[in-house]
Amino acid sequence: MSTDVIITRGRLLKTGREYIIRELHKEDIFELHALHKLILSGLKPEQQQFIHHKSVSDFNKMIENRDQLVIGAFSEGRLIGYSSANFINERNMENVLPGFNLDYEPEKIVVLEQASVNPAFRGNNLASVMNACRQKIAFRNRGRKYAVTMVDINNYYSYRNGLRNGMCITQAAVDPEDGGHIVYLAKELGNPPVFNEERGKIKVGYGEMRLDIVNMLLENGYVANGFNDEEKSVIFKHTNSFNDRHRLINRRRRGQSFGFRAAAGAGR
Repeated sequence: MSTDVIITRGRLLKTGREYIIRELHKEDIFELHALHKLILSGLKPEQQQFIHHKSVSDFNKMIENRDQLVIGAFSEGRLIGYSSANFINERNMENVLPGFNLDYEPEKIVVLEQASVNPAFRGNNLASVMNACRQKIAFRNRGRKYAVTMVDINNYYSYRNGLRNGMCITQAAVDPEDGGHIVYLAKELGNPPVFNEERGKIKVGYGEMRLDIVNMLLENGYVANGFNDEEKSVIFKHTNSFNDRHRLINRRRRGQSFGFRAAAGAGR
C-alpha cells in the first residue's frame, strides 16, 4: 500500500480494527480491480445492473483523469472498499447525468459514483463514510456546491447511504444507456433542505419503489429524505427547496391508488 495523505480514519464497527480512507493511485489499480470483480461475483443476477462493470483500463482512466477522484478504504493494509467522484462540466453533463432535471450549474456539481465494499466488511458503515468524504473534498477542495448520484431504483442499499448523508431522491427516470429504472439523489452542500413538516410524511416500501409511484410523489413536491429499515420503507417529505426545470410542465394530480402508506397525520 502506498503512503498518502489520510482523508479520514476510524474503527470497524464489527471488529474494532482501524481503517483509513485515502486517495487511490495507479499502483492500487490491480488490487482495486480485483476487489471490483469480487464484489460483482457476489451479486445476484438481478443485481448485476446495480454496478457498472469496469476493466483495469477503465479504472486507470479514472485515476489519471484530473476531474475524477477515486478513494479507498483500507484495513490492515488491505483494500476493503472504494468509491469515486466525477467533477463534471457543461460539456459532459448529459453523458454523465442523462436527463437530470434540477437547475444546477454543471461546474458546481460533483457526481458521486459507485461506492462498493467487500461483502466480508459490509455493515461497518464504510460506504456512508466514503460518501461523506467525497462530499467534503468536493466542497472544500474543488468548490462544488451540489452533490448528485444516480442509483438503480431497486438498489436501496446504495440510496440509503445517500439518504444517511443528507441527500434526497429528487427524480426517477429511465436510464437511456441500458433502459434501467433509476433515481437521482441530490444535495446542496452546506445548505440542507427545509421541509414542510405540516404536510406530514409518506412511506413507500422498498418493494414499492417504482417509477409511477415515485414520480407521482415528486410531481406533488415530495422528495425522499430518509428510510426505516424496520418497516423496509423510504420516507418522503414535502419541500420547496429543489428547483426543477421540467417537473412543473407536466404537473398533474393522479387519482389512482398506488399502494404506498401515508404516515399518521400525513398530508394528502
